[in-house]
Amino acid sequence: MSMFPKGSSKASSPKSPSVDPLVGSFVQYEDEGSIILGVVTAPKKDRYIVLNLRGREVELGKGRLYQLPGSEGNNLGSTAARVAELSALHAKIEEQAKAFDVAELWSFVHEDVRTYTVQELNEAYFGNNDLVRHAGLRVALIRQKIHFKRDKDDFEPRTVEVVEELERAEEAKRKKQAVREATLCFIDQRLSDSEAVIPREIEDNMRLMAEVASGVTHSDPARQKEGKQLARLCAEKLGIPENLAIEKQAFEALQRIGLFHRDTNLSIIRNEIPVAHSLDVLEDARRIPRVREVQDFESHVREGRLDLTRKRVFTIDDESTKDMDDALSLEQTQDGYELGIHITDVTWAVLPETRLDLAARRRATSIYCADQTVNMFPEELSEERLSLCEGAVRPCLSVILQLSTSYEIVSSQIVPSFVRSHNRYSYDDVDRLLEEGDVALLAVHDIAAACEERRLRKGAVKVHRREVVPFLESDGSIRLLEIEEESPARSLVAEMMVLANSVMAEFAAQHRIPVLFRGQERPDNEVEDSDSKGTAPEGPAKDYSARTKLKKSTVSFEPQHHSGLGLDAYIQASSPIRRYMDLCHQRQFLSFLRTEKPWISREQLEAIVFEVENYLQSANVVSRETKKYWLLRYLEQRGKKVPIEGTVVRVDTKTPLVELDEVYLTVFFRPSKPAKLGQRLTLKVSAVDPHADYIRLDEV
Repeated sequence: MSMFPKGSSKASSPKSPSVDPLVGSFVQYEDEGSIILGVVTAPKKDRYIVLNLRGREVELGKGRLYQLPGSEGNNLGSTAARVAELSALHAKIEEQAKAFDVAELWSFVHEDVRTYTVQELNEAYFGNNDLVRHAGLRVALIRQKIHFKRDKDDFEPRTVEVVEELERAEEAKRKKQAVREATLCFIDQRLSDSEAVIPREIEDNMRLMAEVASGVTHSDPARQKEGKQLARLCAEKLGIPENLAIEKQAFEALQRIGLFHRDTNLSIIRNEIPVAHSLDVLEDARRIPRVREVQDFESHVREGRLDLTRKRVFTIDDESTKDMDDALSLEQTQDGYELGIHITDVTWAVLPETRLDLAARRRATSIYCADQTVNMFPEELSEERLSLCEGAVRPCLSVILQLSTSYEIVSSQIVPSFVRSHNRYSYDDVDRLLEEGDVALLAVHDIAAACEERRLRKGAVKVHRREVVPFLESDGSIRLLEIEEESPARSLVAEMMVLANSVMAEFAAQHRIPVLFRGQERPDNEVEDSDSKGTAPEGPAKDYSARTKLKKSTVSFEPQHHSGLGLDAYIQASSPIRRYMDLCHQRQFLSFLRTEKPWISREQLEAIVFEVENYLQSANVVSRETKKYWLLRYLEQRGKKVPIEGTVVRVDTKTPLVELDEVYLTVFFRPSKPAKLGQRLTLKVSAVDPHADYIRLDEV
């Protein structure tokens, strides 16, 4: 195709400037996406000088110029006159371009699929090749890319299918732009009204901003790009410095309009943890009857249950715990003791594949953070109807053990039951009562000690771990609660749960009930201490060395030895309010006890495990990252001037590893002199950024 339309002359190399047909012609050229109108004033070697409507002269090659018809050899007089004429002509061309219906033109010619010159299209539509119509049509065709495909200076009508696809894409683009504008408008609203509600049409944009702020990298590239563009727009509107990392721009933008606060949990966003339950799930939870006595339950719930409500049953938990899912009882018998370990029965209230069940499966586990709890079930269930609240009757799955006077296990049984919690103890309460000589609690403590001793004789490994739990106080300060794992009360409860889970594991193995067994290989005795030179000294270094020798736990549908616990079979089934797989195990046992058949087959359980495992991994990451965030916030609150002690726990890495007192975090730190394993250091926090998971320490 010719560069110039039919009826106009293509310039040839001029013998002299006066005879060049381009001189004096109106032309269009493109610059950074804009179509600019100009007039050729003179040739210059192999280029032309063009005066544009902005009054600027530019030098352009012939290949960039499109000569408009009927304008050859115009003499427009002075530069001012030429610019005035260009401005007037430009206005007419723009008016024509905006008014032109490209879709209508396409409907005339699209069945004859070939390339057309602008002149051909102009004459087909208007019947002539008027300069203004020609130029306006060309501008419209270049700007509207849906109906015609451009081939240099010619245009080919697209097929119906392609046009429909492009129209859908263009409509999506228009909607996206409209949503962006609505987003910026919402920012203005929030700045003037902090209670302004997020419009439904921009909810996804707010999620996008949150994803950018939290550093989400697993979304598709197009969505990630869109999120960053949106974050820059919002940051620009709010005057946030553009030299900040895009994540910080997004975070600060959301913080300024009140959707984020300083301690917004980015890990929850990053790992896609659903925090709030849907309205439907909440409504289903409210429909579960609130009952406190045996007779208040429906007959199918009462059927086949052992009534243990007269026994002295008690719970032991942290004082702040509301979702209490296990309780204990102990009675002296003629031959020894009857120990009861009672696990709240969730199955009567939550049926498989219901909305409540699927919501719990999606969460996989409850997550406990310093400032919030993400419950697997709505609070109406986890903290009320299913929790073993003091004074209320609850259906349970009870492990009943007959013990000799020397605390040997004579027999065990697993039964559906009703229990009533008579006492709610905290760990501190139990430690105090043990010191005061409470007979029943002392007996339970002795039983727990005997069980632990039997496990240790079978090779169980007891590893000391220093741990704190951060809590956010009402005034915004962070409080640390040190967990004394070896305190009498905590040791007692931990041993009772190990006992119950091991009894249920043995029962499942004996009766071939499909469950997820947990195991752990024996540590390698050949592994040397982390300094590779000798035994780690007593204290944090030795404890850390012992922990690093432990193998990771494994899961299987066949019983396997658990070296850490010294057991041949072990499962987790004692927390059905907090862990979804514990609920699945509970369903397996209750179904077998009633019908001698499990709830589902091994293959069906495997499918659930596969689904839940991904959610569980994300929840574990959130728990770990969130705890570290709050510990770093504690160090930030503590201040840079207050020294903190630490112990070198590993020196076989490029940079020594130090465990800090108070928070029990392990961080890499290079002291001024070569470090020794177990060496105590006095440090200070010189910089800390909890959201960036960053801390810098200096020696005092």
